[in-house]
Amino acid sequence: MRELKPIFMERVEPGRWPVLRSLFDRIRPIFFTLAVGLIAGWQIYNPSKRVIEAIVGLVLVFLLWQYSTLSALWMLLLIYPFPFAIAVGTSTLIFTVIIFIIYLIRVSAGLDKIHAAGSFNLPIILFSIALIISFYNFKPSPYASRYAFSLATNYFGSIILFLMVINFIDDEAKLRKTVKVAMTTLGLIVFFTLYEMLFPGKVLVPGWLATHHREQLIMKGIRLAGPFRDFELLAEFFAMNIPIVFYMFIRSKRLATRSLYALLLVGTLFMLFATVTRGAFISLTIAVIYMAFLCRKDLSFVRIVSITATIILVVVVLEGFVARYTISGSMFQRLSQTTLERGVIPDTRILSWGYAVERAMEHPIIGHSPGWDFSKKLEREMYPHSGYLFILNITGFFGLLSFIYLLFRLVKTSMISIKESLIHSSFPAGLLKILHVSLTIFIIDQIKIEYLRNDIYGYFVLFFFGLIAATNVIIRKQKGEQGSPVP
Repeated sequence: MRELKPIFMERVEPGRWPVLRSLFDRIRPIFFTLAVGLIAGWQIYNPSKRVIEAIVGLVLVFLLWQYSTLSALWMLLLIYPFPFAIAVGTSTLIFTVIIFIIYLIRVSAGLDKIHAAGSFNLPIILFSIALIISFYNFKPSPYASRYAFSLATNYFGSIILFLMVINFIDDEAKLRKTVKVAMTTLGLIVFFTLYEMLFPGKVLVPGWLATHHREQLIMKGIRLAGPFRDFELLAEFFAMNIPIVFYMFIRSKRLATRSLYALLLVGTLFMLFATVTRGAFISLTIAVIYMAFLCRKDLSFVRIVSITATIILVVVVLEGFVARYTISGSMFQRLSQTTLERGVIPDTRILSWGYAVERAMEHPIIGHSPGWDFSKKLEREMYPHSGYLFILNITGFFGLLSFIYLLFRLVKTSMISIKESLIHSSFPAGLLKILHVSLTIFIIDQIKIEYLRNDIYGYFVLFFFGLIAATNVIIRKQKGEQGSPVP
């Protein structure tokens, strides 16, 4: 019996389809490049928030479909400092949830495995329970409800990011690439902050990207806030990343790569001075001294003298340039004008800390919930300006002790590489030692600022926590592969 074939197949000459397919494969990149160029040019000339949001979403879906959830996570790490509003939250929250759902589908299909947070499970669960229970004392109002919803949803979104970092980054190659992506994100934030310095009040994308400060008649003494729109948290972000950039600089073998990291290091320190934030600078100074102590075996007397002289010279030059030639003020002048009340409390914190302690004692066990009405900033509802007092106020001692327990687990985890060499040890071992130094900066700086008050910055903090946990697991695997006992 004659085999039936479609009519169009009988009219095509043999060997013609491979030729057409080859021709299509050649012209496809040209059409794709033209389309991308037209869209990019159109958006540069007349940016549209909805079009750019759609493009970002399509790129994320493409990465999830074509590559892996890790690639989507890397993209998320690039764009999280620049979220755009969606009806149910921010783009960062939505993209985080989407990536995690895709990952769970892959797990259910047997394509991936999911791992719990190990020793971090208990403190995270306890703090999450404390946050939920605190809503028992919630006093609803339009402002307080919006704030409470934003804080709670972004907190749980950042926990999802923490879990994804632990599960996705499971070997040294992925760890290296993830740190490089994080350094790229740092570069974008440095560039955005520099743009804010040069063009204050400039709208890049209507309804989405805009620099924080408006132009004034006298542009001086302005503290740059960057994409976080918070100069104190931006300063802490820069301070925590400086040791990591330094580590990538000394581990780089190629001159071009080392030059890029040197430029990024100077730019990050420059932007730190532009925030004119004393706490972050003091925390960084303490951490640098601590790091020098930890690395004393790698440093000779000549190296100590040369490095110290270089640091002092760079700090003096950059601070002087920022104070004299930019719209920001002088960090050293603010430090010299600092006065202490009762011998230990800065004059700028005496009022806020006093109100925070007084308010915390009203509900000391489970707290007031995150539903504060911060529209009354000059009264009792003002920010505590302390991460620990902030947590005490919203979750009580139950939540504060859970958070301190989490920090204790992070410190203990990061200290397994305390005796490693930054230069001669493996990349994960040296990195964990540097992350321990950056964690020290966070713990000290949170005495005078609260990371939870910001709906963007919390994702960086939990990513940083997840990086510590993931690096620890990779080191354990490497030691197990080498036949040595796993700690």
